[in-house]
Amino acid sequence: MNPEEWERLLIDATARVRGEVAALALKGERGRSVGIGASGDRTLLADRVAEDELMKALVGVKGTKVLSEEAGLRGDMDGRTLAVVDPLDGSSNFARGIPFYCTSVAVVEGRSLDGITVGVVRDLVSGDVYHAVKGKGTKKNGAPVRTSRVTKVSKAVLGIDLSRGGPGLVKGLAPLIGRAKRQVHFGANALELSYVADRTTDAFVDLRGTIRITDIAAAYLIASEAGAVITDLRGEELGAAFDLEHRLSFVASANGTLHKEILRLSRAAGARRA
Repeated sequence: MNPEEWERLLIDATARVRGEVAALALKGERGRSVGIGASGDRTLLADRVAEDELMKALVGVKGTKVLSEEAGLRGDMDGRTLAVVDPLDGSSNFARGIPFYCTSVAVVEGRSLDGITVGVVRDLVSGDVYHAVKGKGTKKNGAPVRTSRVTKVSKAVLGIDLSRGGPGLVKGLAPLIGRAKRQVHFGANALELSYVADRTTDAFVDLRGTIRITDIAAAYLIASEAGAVITDLRGEELGAAFDLEHRLSFVASANGTLHKEILRLSRAAGARRA
């Protein structure tokens, strides 16, 4: 399949996921658990249902294997194409009825983030879909989007994930938080990173060292194709392994000027994360 065909398949599949997840919410089954997933996290029925819907679309594509946060690695183990899936990002939000969760799928041809060729993230509440094909920009609901032109932290709205971060991390990020126009966090990292793509926010920072590739693979392409700069705290390219063991930290900014200031104000967080 070419990238455009993958894009259409994933847009359709994530729309079906939205319908299935919404049906569970209407039945009052938001918090129903069905065990532990491959990532080691609790698996909700909604996680399982969302994954099953995506698997129907993905494993039938010849030469494709699937890495999912819930099921681990499935499909054609000899396949050259890898689909990286987070069926329900923001599961805790879904379980509690907080209206911020999404589904995320990336198609990878290769072994690095540069090999991500297609990314789709669908907001399972609003239905909005962010989608990107490598080299062809990012769209939201079919319309092109670009990152913001905000270049100063003092004028920026920053997404910063401090969930279960130690006091050292919070202290290390205090200069950044104190300087920002506003600091927010919603609880579904794939969607929050996608927000940088369409100017909803100006940057997203997660320096906890807990992010899996399944959390950000699709949104990485979506934000990058819209103009975002995404690096580690040292300003270097992210090194990511396509498995469930490797963990990441990253800074994603709307543009290079803003990125430099965020890195400067965040330096202390690297030494204080523990």
